[in-house]
Amino acid sequence: MSDTENKPAKPTRRRYLLLIGAIVLVIAGWSGAWAYGRSVLAEQIDLQMKSVARNGLEVSCADLAIAGYPFRYEVYCRELASRDRAGAAGSVGGLNAVALIYNPWHIILEAKAPAAISEPLSGLLGELRWETARASIKFSDTSLGAFDAVLQKPEAAFENPASQGLFAADKAEVHLRQTPNQADAVDGFISVDALQLKSLPELGEKIDMRGHLQVSGGSALLAGANLASLVQAYGGQLPVKLVLLETVIGKSSLGAAGDLVVNGDGTLSGQLEVTIGNADGLLSALKPLFPPQDESFALVQNVIQSLKAAETEVNGVRSIALPVTIERGIVRVGFLPLGRVPPFYAAGT
Repeated sequence: MSDTENKPAKPTRRRYLLLIGAIVLVIAGWSGAWAYGRSVLAEQIDLQMKSVARNGLEVSCADLAIAGYPFRYEVYCRELASRDRAGAAGSVGGLNAVALIYNPWHIILEAKAPAAISEPLSGLLGELRWETARASIKFSDTSLGAFDAVLQKPEAAFENPASQGLFAADKAEVHLRQTPNQADAVDGFISVDALQLKSLPELGEKIDMRGHLQVSGGSALLAGANLASLVQAYGGQLPVKLVLLETVIGKSSLGAAGDLVVNGDGTLSGQLEVTIGNADGLLSALKPLFPPQDESFALVQNVIQSLKAAETEVNGVRSIALPVTIERGIVRVGFLPLGRVPPFYAAGT
């Protein structure tokens, strides 16, 4: 047998051409699919902006660009800004977002500081900075489906004509999603770790906070509806369930839960059960916040002392439970007024 017969047959030029042709077809098909997905994503972003605009919230994205070929979509926005019909405005310094090619409805994004808000009706101005700010946004066919955001080392400054505040924390989280088994309701969760009230140096303790709120009809808010129109759609009383609101200061805690409604004029009404854990420690932590000649602290202290006979032990901590009534924003324990919750919007907006 000759050497020529022992050698394997060399690939022919035709085989090379077929292989190159197959590669070209795959690349062309993939490129077409990527381009189609890009157009769907761009259309969806535009659809969401138009949807919220119809409900009174104008959203703009400067220098919107979508790149990331071949395996993902990278969405870039130099500045994201919004403004509602009442003139309230917000902005963020920039957004870098990524969506995988097989799931363009799920966007992972990172926001660039700073963020700013302004609310002309109340004169509120605010600015927020952070070390990192990342979020996950999932869209449904017609609205925002779920939202999760985590801010590391946030620092905020707010002011209005009457006061100002400076805050910092180790971490803050916000989560929004539709309530299971309730198609029109939305659950909102918030937590803040190691909050420092820098504008109140008298309060030396760091604060941990967490809350869970459930809003009936809240899915309309995810679609861009404003709160005032949603309240009116519910006959002037929008049900809101405060599942939990807890503040921990040192070894003391203050918690609340109950059923509330947002009234047509933007005020809050309802019944809450407030739980105070380690009341003596809480009073000691809050005492420096009251002016020396202010009788409010003595009044609060007397009320707490009168309730200590009803203390029970909850998770190893002596706790006081008391009912609190909110009527058109006025907070009361029995007949004793404790303060006022500002309206969420001005009546008529």
